[in-house]
Amino acid sequence: MGRVLIFLKNSKKAIDTFKETEKILKDYGIEYKTVVNKSRIVKRLRPTNYDLFLVIGGDGTFLSAARIASRFGIPLAGINEGRFGFLTEIKKEEIERVLPLILEKKVPLQERLMIDVFLRRGKKLRYLGNYLNDAVISKSSIARIIQTEVFVNRERIVDIFGDGVILSTPTGSTAYALSAGGPILYPESENLLLVPICPHTLTNRPLVLPSEFEVSFKVVSKNMEAYLTLDGQEGTFLEKEDEVIVKKSKYKCLTYSHPEKSFFGVLREKLKWG
Repeated sequence: MGRVLIFLKNSKKAIDTFKETEKILKDYGIEYKTVVNKSRIVKRLRPTNYDLFLVIGGDGTFLSAARIASRFGIPLAGINEGRFGFLTEIKKEEIERVLPLILEKKVPLQERLMIDVFLRRGKKLRYLGNYLNDAVISKSSIARIIQTEVFVNRERIVDIFGDGVILSTPTGSTAYALSAGGPILYPESENLLLVPICPHTLTNRPLVLPSEFEVSFKVVSKNMEAYLTLDGQEGTFLEKEDEVIVKKSKYKCLTYSHPEKSFFGVLREKLKWG
């Protein structure tokens, strides 16, 4: 492995962990560059000739890195200096043991589905980007209940009255979708997950769909009452009759899985399954 780009959370703990990581990279003679995860910097990145994105931070830092790395086919590995660590699986005390295995490419590489999100306003269709976790339409702080029409492959399937709706990838199924009552999907599965948020109609239940399906949402509520959030990090207000379109992305998130933990082991640890 030749060159590594390090995505660093802007925190003292992450910087201290970077110092430990730096020693290993130097021992392997690896050239590296460090970027502090600030949106204005990250959005301008045009990385080339990197073999690995190494994330030191939390899942939010990982999501920021994933959107860029996927467009260049660069794999990621995550060292956890955040709260949950579903995506940044490597603990600080495991760096000396696990990081060399990744650098020597002795760790399995996973492919995770991503979504492309578009916004149609009037006659204009705008591409918003590719995302690893989810697209969320929710009520704004002053809204009561919002109405969202849901279409699958252009067929209208339901009107959701409530706090909103989540369209999640399998990776995102352990994020907001889980808190809203959705099922957990295996991260390498090829599915999309539709989860109503606090629906007024109790028969509106989570729905698992094939990843090849196109899912779209039309805001029926009044102007400025709904908000679109992408990966919990980017967003925009939605106007009445705006249409949000979600498709399986051509990009994949390539990530090195922890060599000593299964996905179910991570669930047992993070969700306290005993």
